Amino acid sequence: MCPYCHIGKIHYEKALRQFDHADEVKIEWKAYQLNPDLPDKGNGIPVKEYLTKMAGYPEESVEQMFSGIKRLADDAGISFALPNAVAANTRDAHRLVKLAAKKGLDSVVLGKVSKAYFEEAKDYSDWKLLINIGKEAGLEEKEIRRMLESGDYLYEIKQDMQEAANLGFDTVPTFLMDRRQAIVGSEPVDLFLKVLNKAYTNWKNRTEKDHTSDPEVTKGKSCNADGMCEI
Repeated sequence: MCPYCHIGKIHYEKALRQFDHADEVKIEWKAYQLNPDLPDKGNGIPVKEYLTKMAGYPEESVEQMFSGIKRLADDAGISFALPNAVAANTRDAHRLVKLAAKKGLDSVVLGKVSKAYFEEAKDYSDWKLLINIGKEAGLEEKEIRRMLESGDYLYEIKQDMQEAANLGFDTVPTFLMDRRQAIVGSEPVDLFLKVLNKAYTNWKNRTEKDHTSDPEVTKGKSCNADGMCEI
């Protein structure tokens, strides 16, 4: 739901391709719902209406935010359809990512869902869209439908959000590396690479006597738990 998540993920993946130890990195995507009261099953709200009427942004601030995000999208080399996008409940999209993780396809599914929202202005709560994305990624339609019609992964989503709260994180995107280094928000590729290298070096040099401490946080633009995004 947060446009900075899509851009941040792309920046992180570009940095990872430049990282000398990428083969030692294991990625685990965690669910975090922004405004879980939004409608689901293809009944989303136009994002402009959501931001002005529900989130309370002045229209001129929304346009300013779109302009800023478009610049980031242009720099990342991706399409930009956010002004026409749909704000909806992310629960079932998160569940699809969880299902895909069983086959190592979670990054693929997450990328496709984010692209559908940010670049194609599609409603990511629509089951038909989620089924198509899952199939494109390599999942079977039968297993996707079975998951959507069940309560699978609802508990895991709650666990992920509680874990974030325990760590002191309440905004997205958050990239946590070795539980010691964190990037909150959409930051440039070179900064992601710098933090990756720092986290890796610290991890390699750590001794058993080291004690876990609060993560060192680098903060960019992000969206909070109520679905309100920085401009």
